[in-house]
Amino acid sequence: MDDSTAPTTDRRANAERGDQPERDVRPDRSVRTERGVHAAALASLPRATPWRLERLLGKQDPAKVWKKVETGGMPKWVAGEDLHDIWRDDARGADLAAVAEQLESLDAWVTTKASSQHPRAIRDDLDPAPILFRRGRVPDPTAPAVAIVGTRRCTPTGRSVAMELGSGLASAGVTVVSGLALGIDGAAHRGALAADGAPVVAVVGSGLDVVYPRGNRDLWEAVSAAGTLLSEAPLGAEPEGWRFPARNRLLTALADVVVVVESKRAGGSMHTVEEAIRREVTVMAVPGSVRNPAAEGTNLLLSEGCAPACCTDDVLVALGLATAGATGSIRPSLDLSGRVQSENAIGRIELDPLQKKLLELLDDGPVSLDTLVLRAGAPVPELLVAAEALERLGLLARDGARVLRA
Repeated sequence: MDDSTAPTTDRRANAERGDQPERDVRPDRSVRTERGVHAAALASLPRATPWRLERLLGKQDPAKVWKKVETGGMPKWVAGEDLHDIWRDDARGADLAAVAEQLESLDAWVTTKASSQHPRAIRDDLDPAPILFRRGRVPDPTAPAVAIVGTRRCTPTGRSVAMELGSGLASAGVTVVSGLALGIDGAAHRGALAADGAPVVAVVGSGLDVVYPRGNRDLWEAVSAAGTLLSEAPLGAEPEGWRFPARNRLLTALADVVVVVESKRAGGSMHTVEEAIRREVTVMAVPGSVRNPAAEGTNLLLSEGCAPACCTDDVLVALGLATAGATGSIRPSLDLSGRVQSENAIGRIELDPLQKKLLELLDDGPVSLDTLVLRAGAPVPELLVAAEALERLGLLARDGARVLRA
């Protein structure tokens, strides 16, 4: 068996079926091959960019390609004469057994374009990933998929909307794809995981053994256990800047629709939009307040003709899974801790007009009390009383000198 034929990824389930017994010993040669050790070693060669790996590997057997590199038989046109000798010397000094043990310890698999488990959407993409590292299950190529992206510095409203969309889409059987970044990306995946619906897919910009950002370590493990964690970066690869634009192309390759929740006019989210446009993937944007800097990019997209994503149903309509106005259901929303609650929960609490107005004004994100007074146009004592009542009800929170929706 060569590197292109990795078995299913749920080891415990495989063991129960008798397909792949659990191993507590050093991986033997066949297991190393199944894990994709030669492909992993090729990806770890110095300056082995996706473009160079594509030229080097194509759809060939990684073990045979590795032998050519190791013996100096690699054609010099593949990566240039300078890398020819560097790669040969690096391959001769490589410890394939150590690579195999590392893959085994992570329960990670490596696939190439020759593998049936290499995602078809990525294999056939405009800029394919010739080698992919994976933890978790093989993504379902038949399931509809939506990439939810946005700024790391999102507002509480943006975070809750991303969680709501992630939850609603996963509950509807849609694969939620994102980059596991802080902010919108992570919130979308937390919502999808909380819904316990369709498996999620995350594409990261570092090696699968290099958690970035560190604050999302729990998400890495949760996605690996319940869905799929993908990277084209070799093991040990740090999150270098160039890897994230490269990662963004894979997000769009996997998606039928890209939804931008909050974004500035420039940045990673807008780069993802550009990649989606290149692939003729539908782009949707969540409308935001004109006073919210985090919504400048999404409002620009709407002005340029992108469809608005105001709720889960809007995205399902874009996927062809629902008819506009057909569901009429109450959409689930999630608070910042991931607990599901009804969208109309606030409506069951008796609020006076000023309290309702304050909540509406805080949709833009956290503001100072002085700013809130100016926007509300209410006497300071009355506004303070209303704010304190909302805080007691758990609907308003304080962030230093600012207040925000809880």
